[in-house]
Amino acid sequence: MKIDPVKFPPAKPSGTPANTGTAPAKPVAAPAKPIAEAKPLKQTTVSQDRRRGQRVLLRVRAQIHVALEGAASTLEATTLSVNPRGALVVIKQNLPTETRVVLEHNGTRERVACRVVRPPREMPEGFHTPLEFDSPAPDFWKIVFPPADWRSEDL
Repeated sequence: MKIDPVKFPPAKPSGTPANTGTAPAKPVAAPAKPIAEAKPLKQTTVSQDRRRGQRVLLRVRAQIHVALEGAASTLEATTLSVNPRGALVVIKQNLPTETRVVLEHNGTRERVACRVVRPPREMPEGFHTPLEFDSPAPDFWKIVFPPADWRSEDL
């Protein structure tokens, strides 16, 4: 994208202060240098902010099976968003990053191995915990995901 310098027409004489009762208008100066061509900003993408696919807002009740302090535990969870590679779930307990868990879909009783990929965010309803499946499982959620090249402005 090229930006051209702003050009102003020369100022017209407007008379003298004695004739009009006002001071003559001062000409507006053009920029000293032409504005350089705009360059796109180089955006650095933090690996945790890169998305490999579409996320779909979907509430599904689930259970998380995990070994905490050497004992098997089951935690109630609800998804906030899902994708073929994992989900963002809300649970009452904080799980550290890289914790290995098994996610069970309450509707189908299917299970999938996964891990906590980032530190959970504490919210009033519980911990928003991002989970990533060990391998993609697009059929786990029993929904059809939008194609990879789909964008909302295509509507």
